Amino acid sequence: MWGMSELRAIIGVKARAGRLGEVGNLLKEQKEVLSAFEVTGEFDIMFLSRFGSMVELEKFIKSVLLWKYVERTTTFVVINTIKDRV
Repeated sequence: MWGMSELRAIIGVKARAGRLGEVGNLLKEQKEVLSAFEVTGEFDIMFLSRFGSMVELEKFIKSVLLWKYVERTTTFVVINTIKDRV
């Protein structure tokens, strides 16, 4: 179960054309990433992540945006968990 002080976010990533694999490999290496999925729709990858604070989340997002093959991200901060089986 999640700790009360943990901040959870679901982040969508749009990768540059033909570079989904490179972005996925970088995400696999990040300790903050709990689960990652290739998806259909607006984003190429969606991932569940956790942080100790908003400052940590901000630093992480800014670092991901610097990756060579990331076009953009959209972040959804979890405010309440309805069901969690992770």
